[in-house]
Amino acid sequence: MELLDIHTHNKECDSQSSILNSNGYITGRRISMGIHPWNISSNWEKQFAIIRANACKENVCAIGECGTDKLKSPANEKLQQEVFRAHATLAEEAGKPLIIHCVKGFDTIIALHKEISPKQAWIIHGFRGKPQQAEQLIKNGFYISFGDKFNIDSVKATPLERLFIESDESKKSIDKIYDEIAKVKGCSIAELCTAIMHNAVKCNIPL
Repeated sequence: MELLDIHTHNKECDSQSSILNSNGYITGRRISMGIHPWNISSNWEKQFAIIRANACKENVCAIGECGTDKLKSPANEKLQQEVFRAHATLAEEAGKPLIIHCVKGFDTIIALHKEISPKQAWIIHGFRGKPQQAEQLIKNGFYISFGDKFNIDSVKATPLERLFIESDESKKSIDKIYDEIAKVKGCSIAELCTAIMHNAVKCNIPL
């Protein structure tokens, strides 16, 4: 059974079902490309030009992670939004989903989603927030990805048709994370896997 890991930073991962995040182009991997809000600098446009040049290549499955982080980003909020808009525009042009890192900025991300009205899926990665926040995101058309640290009630509140699973930087195997979330959802791993693979197809993620 193939388990889709929507977001991992594990460079040793060679699973065909994993999407590795990268700030550079890595031949032969299924990757996403973006400028993390922690890494935004004054020369971000030069970095972004590399991402744009590779965005439509076959093994680039998504754009990001990108987003907003009011706690750790060295960039001010205005610049974070400018960089995020560039990624969102590129995702639309490339026809690929957007992987989003968001800390203390969900109102901003939701407002941008309403403004941009994207056709491509916006996926909040590593969600640890409360169920009320999850429900608000789902209501506004987002997908939510959970890692090894998650709010149980938020997982319960997220319908299978809006859910993804990831390992991110965890040392815990993706199999174990699937098992834990399947127990919370009260379904089998096979049912969970089928739902997530269906979501991937809806989000234009190649399998």
